[in-house]
Amino acid sequence: MSIEHDFFGILGDDDEGEVYWSDSAELGDQSVEVDLSSPDEASVTTEALDIAAAMISSIEDLDSQVRESLVADLSAEVSVTSQYIAEQLDEMDAEAIEDAIIWDSGDQQIDFLRSLRLQRIGFHPQHSGGEAPFAILEYAISPDDTDGLLVVTIDVHGDTVLVALDN
Repeated sequence: MSIEHDFFGILGDDDEGEVYWSDSAELGDQSVEVDLSSPDEASVTTEALDIAAAMISSIEDLDSQVRESLVADLSAEVSVTSQYIAEQLDEMDAEAIEDAIIWDSGDQQIDFLRSLRLQRIGFHPQHSGGEAPFAILEYAISPDDTDGLLVVTIDVHGDTVLVALDN
């Protein structure tokens, strides 16, 4: 059995029951790797695929919404976002930081967040209920200079569920 969707085409594998799709999307002047996967085709609904397709089609809005949640995370007493910023500033040399931070508003943390590059979005359409990780967005300040990622998990509504580090 396989699923046919207007945006993704034919999804599914008759033998394995898995769903997988991969492509890239344009976000400003960068290309973002986008994939959709589910280990169980039966748990993927058309509604979940429609939501993922809408998020991909409006990737700029999704990115803005996630960045706003990162700004909000900065106000927490103990913030994963602040920790990521501090770790990257410590790890990278001054020239790499200067090249990576493309904004200059005078607020280093906000400039840092604005300068993050969205590397990848992974959709998990089988998690279309509640606060399950519907999509995972991976951000890096300078992919060529550091392996550190700021990973943001969102639910089916686009609300941030978790912010984590991946070093």
